[in-house]
Amino acid sequence: MMGIGSEMKGDGQLKYSEVEVKKMLKAGDLSLEEQIKFNILNFIRTIHLNELDFIGSSFGSEFFGELPMTFKKNPGQVMGLITATINGEVQKYVFNDKGYEPLEDLLKLLK
Repeated sequence: MMGIGSEMKGDGQLKYSEVEVKKMLKAGDLSLEEQIKFNILNFIRTIHLNELDFIGSSFGSEFFGELPMTFKKNPGQVMGLITATINGEVQKYVFNDKGYEPLEDLLKLLK
């Protein structure tokens, strides 16, 4: 099992790793894409720090400001949905306690 943070796994897929989160904290100025990555990984980090049962938990968190984001999941679901709005454009991701990936990449499996 990985620690908290992320490790690249193909196009945009990230596996959580504590080392990566700490590295990003030290980095300072982050691009919007890096801020999204950091916010998602930090949210996953909180799940680990609070020792939550991911599948049994529900989430309805919302971040405001320059980079609005929502984290939603109902109890019993194995994946949650993240929505990030950048300059009016909405990007969606799926996540669990192990990492995340763009929803668009997952939907490509339907083709």
